[in-house]
Amino acid sequence: MQPEVLESISGHAIMVLLLQLSGLLGLARVLAELMRRVGQPAVIGELLAGIVLGPTVLGHFAPDLFIRLFPQEVAQFHLLEVVSWLGMVLLLLLTGLETDIRLMRSLGRAALMASVFGMVVPFAAGFALGWTLPERFLVDPAQRGIFAAFVATAMAISALPVIAKVLMDLDLIKRDVGVITLSAGIVDDTTGWLLLSIIAGVATAGTFSPGRLGLTLAALAGFLVAARWIAYPLFERLLGYVYGRVALSGADLTLILCFAFVSAAATEAIGIHAVFGGFVMGMIVRQVPRVKVETLRALETFVLALLSPIFFAYVGLRVDLWALRGWGLPLGVLAVAVAGKMVGCYVGGRLGRMPHWQALALGFGMNARGGMGLIVALIGLSLGLLTQEMFATIVLVAVVTSFMAPLLLKVVVPKLEMTDAERVRLESGTQRRYLPEGPPRILVPTAGGANAMTAFTIAAPWVRARQGRLTALYVESDSSRESWIGRLVRSPSLAGRGMDRHLEQVAALLDDQGKLLVTKRVVSADPVAAILAEAARDYDVLLVGAAPHHSVGGRLVAEVVASARVPRVVVRGVGGRRPRVFERVVVPVDGSLFARCAVEFAFAYAQATRAHVTLLHVVNESRVHSGAPAWEETFAARLREDFAGLAAGLEIAWSPRILVSDDPGGTIIEESHSGHFDLLVLGAENKLLAQPLFFGQGTASIVERAGCTTAVVIPHVE
Repeated sequence: MQPEVLESISGHAIMVLLLQLSGLLGLARVLAELMRRVGQPAVIGELLAGIVLGPTVLGHFAPDLFIRLFPQEVAQFHLLEVVSWLGMVLLLLLTGLETDIRLMRSLGRAALMASVFGMVVPFAAGFALGWTLPERFLVDPAQRGIFAAFVATAMAISALPVIAKVLMDLDLIKRDVGVITLSAGIVDDTTGWLLLSIIAGVATAGTFSPGRLGLTLAALAGFLVAARWIAYPLFERLLGYVYGRVALSGADLTLILCFAFVSAAATEAIGIHAVFGGFVMGMIVRQVPRVKVETLRALETFVLALLSPIFFAYVGLRVDLWALRGWGLPLGVLAVAVAGKMVGCYVGGRLGRMPHWQALALGFGMNARGGMGLIVALIGLSLGLLTQEMFATIVLVAVVTSFMAPLLLKVVVPKLEMTDAERVRLESGTQRRYLPEGPPRILVPTAGGANAMTAFTIAAPWVRARQGRLTALYVESDSSRESWIGRLVRSPSLAGRGMDRHLEQVAALLDDQGKLLVTKRVVSADPVAAILAEAARDYDVLLVGAAPHHSVGGRLVAEVVASARVPRVVVRGVGGRRPRVFERVVVPVDGSLFARCAVEFAFAYAQATRAHVTLLHVVNESRVHSGAPAWEETFAARLREDFAGLAAGLEIAWSPRILVSDDPGGTIIEESHSGHFDLLVLGAENKLLAQPLFFGQGTASIVERAGCTTAVVIPHVE
């Protein structure tokens, strides 16, 4: 049987779609900016764009122009609908990326109570409303029961995409109330789609099917199990392959999008909703720490600048307020919807031990129906359960509650007291991280020297504690390919003697976790090029042992550190004795991002080894006024405040140390000789080898004169 030849879409239809997208996107962004300037969330402007260009405004006052721009053709309408659905799915993907599962668990009681009462109370109120409405609002009075159940579901459901966007606009998504709102919204939406599938089945078949419900629940459980035990490890493995073997730009973003679309398709297939699959995939991606920050930023920019505004404008586009024959029905339904959700969520929040204003904010946030309410209305219309007036009413409720949610939340936000945990969480979330928060992938080039062994000693506990990967790279010179002139001028080889014994000692540092060590032997006439080529693969950090006689100024080290495009750490030991674990770490800090990166490195090491970290701040005498009370405690308090977010959740021991000196570099060296510390961590910019500057003293000079092992951390800053 020959496949049927399908007719191609017309050029005119493509042209119309492009004009629609241009108009919706442009007006949505303009109105979003206007809303932002008057202190309102951008999503309000995006919804307004659809209402302005839809039948309510443009269609009523300029019908000919409206028909030309939005032809009333099913195929043309579906083209725009597909684009809006992409925006909905990817917006929920972003929401999942912002959702911390561990935090959801810690706030589980409040989220559970809010979701239960936030579903039961509005459902009961909606069912009572549907049962008592006059028959003229029903398509078939004989189906009042199923009609009432449908209205109840429309009242109980929330719009997770709208809620997520509002929380993002108001910077609430990482606060307790935001996490609880999202958690409750997930439960309510999942329950709502299950109920909707039951109602659709009853409306279609005329009878309730417990078997169909059981299959849907079983499919949902199977999806979640597959997401955790199949999708998650598969995504992590494929991402490692992409980073290590694929050179295409944006390959990791392509992988994320493919998984998100498959996940969304899976939940749509089992009768839940595509957006739930996108949300689950977002949470999976968040659990994989090796995903590059640049990739997530590119995804966020793409979605929030293009697809999200089109989606919200599309929601407004579907509203025709002129279809209403009076305001009694919409106002009554709106009152039931708002009151039911508010009362249910507030009571649930209070029972979940939320403060008054938080519980109120929860009710305001959960009230938004948005696109979900619109989809519910469309489903009801297609099933023959809603009249045109009832359809317009439910759509109006969806849009009005979406408008109300950010406006009411805006009033409540100033009254929400921020806890210390929230403050630390927000600070840690806004600070850029230069080192991996999850399993680190560390590369250490080695020729068997003492400083390379010291680098392994520092890297091993970090890798072992976080189940990362430690790669020992041994470059053997291939002089046969060089001319005799090249052999005279080439960089020194990393080829060393006794490498087998050396690598055995490295493996011993990992105890019984030898599988975390990878050894690579490369034959190359250019050791620098070989190291840089390997570092460009899939590594988070490059640890390099300092040159034996030139400290951080050796030629090979200089070339590698200057050219590598990952964070670099140059390590230099002191004396012949090397401790297995450095227990007392000191980090000079001056407020620069380079010092912050050094602190980040020290904290990561301390988390793995339980070492104590001292943050040393050397104050110039001119900044300390004679007779000023508690100046030392003032500076110490600033350090605690600056680095509390970085230390959040690490369970490490750290303390500030404030000293006064006109010679900060000399003071640092003195502290390293005091016997109080066994590891000095310095932050430096990537010009340190050309212009060694650190607190007015050369970094190389501090390293060479230090009385303990030093690690110079150079972040990769683009």
